[in-house]
Amino acid sequence: MPAIDDERLRRLRLAAQRLTPATAADGVRAAVRAVVGVQAQDVRAAGLALRSRVPGLRRAGVDRSDLIRTWTKRGTLHLIDPADWPWLHAALGQRNRVRFDAQMRRRGDYDAAAGMLGDLVAVLRDRPLDRAALLRELAARGHPVPGQRSVNVLMPWVASQGLVTGLPDGRYRAAEPPPAVDPDLALATLARRYLAGYGPAAAADLASWSGLPLGTARRALAAVDGTEAAGDLLALPGTLEAPPPPAPPVLLLAAFDTALLGYRTRVPLVSAADDRRILPGGGMLRPAVLVGGLAAGTWGLASGTVTIDWFRRPGETARLCAGLRAEQADVERFLAEASCSC
Repeated sequence: MPAIDDERLRRLRLAAQRLTPATAADGVRAAVRAVVGVQAQDVRAAGLALRSRVPGLRRAGVDRSDLIRTWTKRGTLHLIDPADWPWLHAALGQRNRVRFDAQMRRRGDYDAAAGMLGDLVAVLRDRPLDRAALLRELAARGHPVPGQRSVNVLMPWVASQGLVTGLPDGRYRAAEPPPAVDPDLALATLARRYLAGYGPAAAADLASWSGLPLGTARRALAAVDGTEAAGDLLALPGTLEAPPPPAPPVLLLAAFDTALLGYRTRVPLVSAADDRRILPGGGMLRPAVLVGGLAAGTWGLASGTVTIDWFRRPGETARLCAGLRAEQADVERFLAEASCSC
């Protein structure tokens, strides 16, 4: 099949990401399964990413869910379905373990971390705690507080061993390591699920999203049966046959939204000329405004009100204005729920 034009590729990818009304998820677990986890170093942004995929989602639907918050793709925090943890750990856990081991050793706190590991797990077995409360409890038990350069590596180092997982609200709890999964089967599962949630895509996209070497990404995709090619992109069987649903008139995507982190480049959801407006540097991916599936601005919050910074001002049609008002109101509603104590 010939290469896919940008408009159709936008629609196919938004549909796969559950970002169109026709493909929206019916709950948070279905949403995270569809995209193999949402980026979650920012708890609020993770909730907003799910809001975009689950119509009418309440913040309590995230915080009271059984989702796991742990380090997976690219060694970064994601909210995932507990059922996906075993094969994700098999595909990526050892790579993350080596990475975090090396970081702890370079920063000089490996021995101290290893010495507190038993008590750390025991404390979290008693009750979930956020990192600050956990470190206070460990200090009370006589353990040295990790240095400033190591404190951010401690929890991913423990989690990569399968001993701790996070809750959606940012706290941690003790865990038993997940059951073993054959690594080759895990990689094939990763590739198939990636194409389901991100396709059409190429091996370089899978490598960028997962953090795996390009050769490993190619091998994983080769293990997926019946893929269809369109130019240099691959898709699961049947994906390219039916016309994809139209893109919503307006979408307010969360910071670090997986739709913009799932590929080697953000084109065609973001014009190459506008990419620096979305990712200005320092690893911060701004919350984006998509109009008809294409980034046209960024958004922020001022005194509880969503404000838009347009860099590609669209024509103001009735459909666009209605869609924008609805998105602004829904984001404000969701964030107000997140900040209240009820």
